[in-house]
Amino acid sequence: MPLYRSEPDSGQATVELALVMPLIIGLVFIVLAAGLLVRDQLAVWHAANAGARAASISPNSPDVVQQAIDDEVGLRPLHIQIVRDQHLITVEVQYPRTINLWLIKRIIPPLTLSASVTMHVQDVG
Repeated sequence: MPLYRSEPDSGQATVELALVMPLIIGLVFIVLAAGLLVRDQLAVWHAANAGARAASISPNSPDVVQQAIDDEVGLRPLHIQIVRDQHLITVEVQYPRTINLWLIKRIIPPLTLSASVTMHVQDVG
């Protein structure tokens, strides 16, 4: 009994793998890009939450809010907007995000991730 097959279809599996492999690699890159976007969106939400917490305690100090946001996440540049309405304070954080994966950056346009958190102003006295 020979150790190898001499049938004409002996390379069929290799050809099928060569045809399917680019699709598998593409799907892996798409899943990776989606995971990175979800990670950054969660970081933007955490930054807005930290900023709103700091703003609820020190509503007249935007530097304290900026420092709290900088301490919470390492994303740069973050655009921050603080809006105070009587007893409520809202912090909105935006992060311009581009996907830097080879083929995917041509498919998906640049995005702006944003989060907004509203809290009551605390009476700290």
